[in-house]
Amino acid sequence: MNKLLTPLFALLFALNVWAEIPNGYYTNAIGKQDEELMTALEGIIYTHSLLSYDYMWTAYDVTDLGSDGYYIDMYSTCKYNNASEHVAGASAVGEGINREHSFPKSWFGGEVSPMFTDLTMLIPVDAFVNQRRSNYPYGVCNGADVITYTNDELGVTMLGKLGKSTYNGYTAKVFEPDDEYKGDFARIYFYMVTCYKSGVGTWPGCDQLDYQDNQYKAFSDWSIQMLMEWHRADPVSLKEINRNEAVYIEQGNRNPFVDHPELAEYIWGTKQNEPWTGEGTPVDPLNKKVPVLFEVDTTAVTGHSFRADWTSGGDVSSYTLQVNRIEHVDEPVLMMSENFSKVNATADGFNDISSTLDKYTDNPGWTGLKLYTAANKSIKFGSSSTAGYLISPDLELASTITVKFNAKNWISKNGQSDNSSIVVSCGNESKTIALTDTPTDYTVVLNNCREHNVKLSMTAGGKRFYVYSVDIYNGNLVAYRAPRRVVVEEGDSTWRMVSGISDTCYSVKALAGGYYEYLVKAIYTDGTESVWSNIEHVVLTGVGNGDVNGDGEVSIADVTALIDYLLGSENDQINEDAADVNNDGEVTIGDVTALIDLLLGGSNV
Repeated sequence: MNKLLTPLFALLFALNVWAEIPNGYYTNAIGKQDEELMTALEGIIYTHSLLSYDYMWTAYDVTDLGSDGYYIDMYSTCKYNNASEHVAGASAVGEGINREHSFPKSWFGGEVSPMFTDLTMLIPVDAFVNQRRSNYPYGVCNGADVITYTNDELGVTMLGKLGKSTYNGYTAKVFEPDDEYKGDFARIYFYMVTCYKSGVGTWPGCDQLDYQDNQYKAFSDWSIQMLMEWHRADPVSLKEINRNEAVYIEQGNRNPFVDHPELAEYIWGTKQNEPWTGEGTPVDPLNKKVPVLFEVDTTAVTGHSFRADWTSGGDVSSYTLQVNRIEHVDEPVLMMSENFSKVNATADGFNDISSTLDKYTDNPGWTGLKLYTAANKSIKFGSSSTAGYLISPDLELASTITVKFNAKNWISKNGQSDNSSIVVSCGNESKTIALTDTPTDYTVVLNNCREHNVKLSMTAGGKRFYVYSVDIYNGNLVAYRAPRRVVVEEGDSTWRMVSGISDTCYSVKALAGGYYEYLVKAIYTDGTESVWSNIEHVVLTGVGNGDVNGDGEVSIADVTALIDYLLGSENDQINEDAADVNNDGEVTIGDVTALIDLLLGGSNV
């Protein structure tokens, strides 16, 4: 098939140009020890491409897709990909995705290049968990104060926990990652203080770092001990290896502690004062590439079948194709977007504008109580004694709606926050969201809505806040952005696992109608396997078109061919997919009746 690869697919294809550590990459570090070794590693990995912060979303499609086509979120069990909502904030697990500085940016001074956009430590994670982690050190916590979060509505949960450190040598609040990723984070931290070794001493720092006492080793004593324990207990995984290769393609440098895990021992562990020998994994002589799926060829799609096409995997013995029918949620419809663009105040107003809201809002029909103009095109809710509220114009709302808004706490001139919560309601359905002291995006889904408007309100007088924008959707925006997979049984008409494919294409037949995702992996000649490819989608109508004999038209000849087939004629070669006219999953006399009705212009098909 001759098709152009999209930029994403080209990147995926390029991923396997370097499926090994380049010859001589670490030569300058061999024979060195301790700080001299670390300095040599810095010289090898410091020079790399400076990526933009926005480009991270493109890069993640290459570096962080798991075998199921969703990002590997090290902070939650959510299923996110590039179609998921990129949010500034969230009110619960599962409401959107962030770019997380796993090594917090405040530790090295904020948006400072090149650390700020270093892809090695920037990972895609759940937004709500990212907010909870904040810039707390990684650590270990146990006891009654430990906090974790779940979202029962979506069936997702936070990975890791927050609490007071119980690790010897530190007692403040920490974020403890999930055991599966503790080694990953340790090696990311080793990379950061090695790649930027010359500048660590000038960073603002944190409790996890102690350059003053430990110099080039960078970390505090308790942190060195803990990170080394994590590094040893959670060895380098295939996921880390694949990500390291992808980062090298994107950014041009590698994480030495993934390529050579033993290096950590020479700098912080049991092999200090010993020269590094440079011994590593032997070069794999095979040509191994991750196959890349092309977009579906619509000319090869019928009511019950489609053809998957992909690029070569190199030295391959076979391919395995996986096909799943998935839950497809209709895209939510934006019913109203309000940005208060007519508010031109530079400070809090003193006159209640509730009776004249049409002068300040983009959409006419808002009503409310105790509302005031405020800076940055926002509305201030309430006073020190009275709770305020805002009610949207009448809208044709569905039973399930999504309210997306941007808000923050009111803060006095003395810096005292009201620590407010906002109540979002539609009739008797409501949710209460705690606000932060900085403008943050929040997303609330309300089910069983029986009214024509949405209300935003305070919980009590003296719990003031600002609202900057409000978007109201019909439908569940969260479910649309982070779809959940439908669990099906192997081998039925909604799921296929096809192995032993020798070509770079395969036609999947006899599927039920629905929305499908599919992906492929290579089985190499040495018995190893590639990671799964990118995911493509196809929609099958589930209806046979009636062209039984495959001559390009539906006629009485198709009825004859179908009858001959059912009677066992020797000339019984038909298109079984097209012959299932009544869409019951099999070819029977009922399809003859349905085909005749189709030819006569009947309505039974």
